[in-house]
Amino acid sequence: MTLTNREKVVILISQAMALYSIRMQEGKIPERQSIIDFILKSIPPHYKSELSMGLIDDVFAFVSNNSMELS
Repeated sequence: MTLTNREKVVILISQAMALYSIRMQEGKIPERQSIIDFILKSIPPHYKSELSMGLIDDVFAFVSNNSMELS
């Protein structure tokens, strides 16, 4: 099964959110850079057509409401 471009963008968004969080904790994110700016800069150009604020909001809401328990 091959992933659609939209599915790939969802993965890239969630990956960018995780990286933003890690870099923020390490103090490596400029003070004024928002997570939205970070995501927009992280998505490769050929996937930008699938990117929207609604999709970013949906991924953020899902990740926020479905935390993982690591064993």
